[in-house]
Amino acid sequence: MAKDQNQNQDEGVATTAQAGETVTAPEQPAQQQLRIDESNVSTFFSSTSRIWGTAEEIILDFSQGVRPTGQRNVAMLKIDSRVILTPWAAKRLAIALGQTVQRYEQAYGLIEIDPRRRMQGGTTTTAQ
Repeated sequence: MAKDQNQNQDEGVATTAQAGETVTAPEQPAQQQLRIDESNVSTFFSSTSRIWGTAEEIILDFSQGVRPTGQRNVAMLKIDSRVILTPWAAKRLAIALGQTVQRYEQAYGLIEIDPRRRMQGGTTTTAQ
């Protein structure tokens, strides 16, 4: 991982790290160690996301999914969490997510995102 990490530093790409792992911050002029503190992190499940933004920021909204309201033909998408990023941070996140999904599919198989194909027994995996 150290080789990939150094390559990503040169490109200014966000890298994934485990708790307690030390990584080098990519945007610092001189190399600096970054320690990750996950002691007070909030964790929740999200099956739905909405991505939108302005010229200055990219906004990621996360939800547990569409929820019934009790009214006919009306559902609600309750936003459970929001993350606001600079466009540069959003691009680094997009690259890091792409790399992570690619590694996942290499290890576990193709992720089918079309629910109709998943229900028909198309190529899919489930997290184990």
